[in-house]
Amino acid sequence: MRNSRPPANSGDVYVSGHPPEFRPETGPGAVLDRRVRRTRMALHRSLIELMQQQPYERITVRDIIDRADIGRSTFYAHYRDKDDLLLVSCIEHVRGEIAAQLARYDGDPPALAPIEILIRLLDAHPDVYRPLVGPRANTIVLRSIRQMYAELLAEHLGDRLGPDPAAAITFLSWGLYGLLESVMDPRQDVTAEQAYRHFARLWAASGNSPEGVPVGAGDR
Repeated sequence: MRNSRPPANSGDVYVSGHPPEFRPETGPGAVLDRRVRRTRMALHRSLIELMQQQPYERITVRDIIDRADIGRSTFYAHYRDKDDLLLVSCIEHVRGEIAAQLARYDGDPPALAPIEILIRLLDAHPDVYRPLVGPRANTIVLRSIRQMYAELLAEHLGDRLGPDPAAAITFLSWGLYGLLESVMDPRQDVTAEQAYRHFARLWAASGNSPEGVPVGAGDR
């Protein structure tokens, strides 16, 4: 059956955390879990709303908790700092969005579909993701987001990476980080489409078939 690529963005509001069909199940015994999710969602929403109004560097934890109407001790019960809040929220959203869009394919998705979804997602929300992959990202955030890429690659492509998947994942995850940093950096004229094509070349260079590269999506 022919693959039908879903839209680049599912249409759900970014701050939803998870697309509706991928939100965790709730039940009579999940009251505490629901409270935790509501707290985290409120903090996530507050941070995203603030980032739409001012640069991330100027936002403080006090700004976030005041907007969310949540106490400082509650904030630190969930997150170390605002970087941790942004990182965890974005990782959860990325995973949920990839799962949602893969589920919409008519038939088996191409091997590199998760990577294309990731690149398009970051390109659609540059103000949110630039602090994570832009030139100002701190070392802890950089390592954490690179680890997320490695986990996504292992989860979706690990069985295609030959006899030494760990080395291939390290190579590909750092390459992906560099490409996404280029897309996020307004000083570099790199489009999401070009970044995806470059990643497909890295994928092929590691001994894999360039399956899933969009036909006619040449470099611009």
